[in-house]
Amino acid sequence: MIDKSPSGLNEWLHFLKNKKFPVKAVSLSRLKTQIARTEDTLDGMQANIASDPLLAFAILNEANRIIPNKNNEIKNPFHAASMVGMSGIGKIFSAFAPYKFYPKNNPPHVTAFLSEIQTSYEAATIARHWSIEKLTSHEDDIFWITLFRDSARWLLWFYAYPTMMDIKNKLSQGEKQSQAELNVLGCRIDELTVHLCSHWNTPSKVIESFSTKFIPNKKELQSLAHLAHHPEELPGFTEDKRLTILINNPLIFSYCATKVAHEADLIGWDSKDLPFFYRVVATIMHRNVGEVIQTAHLASAEAARLFNNGGRPPLAQQLLDPNLYTGKKARDTNSANKTSPIAALKKALGKHDIYDSKQKANMALKTIKQAIPNTQHCILFKQSKSTVSPIFQYGYNINTLKAIKWDAPSNLFNKLSTKKSATHLFGKKLDGILKDLPHTADQIIDSNSHLMLASTQTAEREMIIFWLETRTEFNEKDFSSLKQIVSLISHSPI
Repeated sequence: MIDKSPSGLNEWLHFLKNKKFPVKAVSLSRLKTQIARTEDTLDGMQANIASDPLLAFAILNEANRIIPNKNNEIKNPFHAASMVGMSGIGKIFSAFAPYKFYPKNNPPHVTAFLSEIQTSYEAATIARHWSIEKLTSHEDDIFWITLFRDSARWLLWFYAYPTMMDIKNKLSQGEKQSQAELNVLGCRIDELTVHLCSHWNTPSKVIESFSTKFIPNKKELQSLAHLAHHPEELPGFTEDKRLTILINNPLIFSYCATKVAHEADLIGWDSKDLPFFYRVVATIMHRNVGEVIQTAHLASAEAARLFNNGGRPPLAQQLLDPNLYTGKKARDTNSANKTSPIAALKKALGKHDIYDSKQKANMALKTIKQAIPNTQHCILFKQSKSTVSPIFQYGYNINTLKAIKWDAPSNLFNKLSTKKSATHLFGKKLDGILKDLPHTADQIIDSNSHLMLASTQTAEREMIIFWLETRTEFNEKDFSSLKQIVSLISHSPI
């Protein structure tokens, strides 16, 4: 549950339509200098344009806005730059929001934004290599189409970081992509992207990469994957005319490469879902599945050499992990040497003093999931200007939570909102405070429940209230861990 964020397609469109494209301040400054110098040429500016994908994306959109040509669209930003010229590029500077880049000390939303761009670049490189292997002659176009089809997702990470973290948390818990997006955003990101790209005058090929007219639907993907069901044999041929048309459309590489890169980023190269897309591509290329995987891995290594923007380590680095394809014992040993969740939170909070309450709450929620595994249900509330509202939750039915009047008078929440505190309630002690909860909040408490409540000031005139509940029990270690987490996001320890 996200407090006061847009909900539904129309609200998100309104939210993002007029947002400026985040571009590194150094890239923008360098481009302005290059335009001002008469001796510089567009050819000399290509490296700078390519170094910042949103810079390239804006130039591409501008070219397609002023020179519409539906039969032969401009799909390459370098071609676009030559079409709009130096003066045309200068006119779109108002569309950019420059941000400063700190190699080892970026705010979380900038790091997430850069990480998402890097994943898109890796997907684009994989799609390009598959296209080259198929001898389609469209490899450059496929690279840019694949890269830019994630453009709306980039902006969401930059301007709606807590919302996107909520989606990522749901995905890591096993929820389906479409369901997680609908639950949190009220719409699909792909649907949002199509509308935004139309608004931005993005080439129609990018939009077509989302359409089932050009991309196989779920059933068709399964049919294609089935033709390469035996990894050690060449895939069979399809006799279906519709599938034959789809196989010969290079946009299918864009779709599959995006799925592979995002899955490898979220789960890892050993994700059980990756072989499905490898089999689909094997059928398209009529190659062995092993060759398709090898090409994807080589492409990710190339992407790591060509583009590492500081968001996260490249996906290719996972391929060098000696424990990647080994047994569970090796992984457990490797995990034991990792920093504890609470220590990791302390380290993350130590990097900046500019986190707002929502960012702190989101980081605390992630730590709770790892450090207090007995927690079955959790809600984090923000109290500001005498108003209490949920900002994050997991485990509860979202409709049930929305029906509860959390801002109704409550003696217990009044106490939690006025001073730092932490308490562990169960049995008769829990029964005794049910009447002090907000109206109808007792319906999510079971007779066997253990409830841990805590609160602390996280910003000037803002408090975060923690609600952790389980139908089994919390032990002393759990309570101690909660107090440590709350202390870390506080102005001062409890």
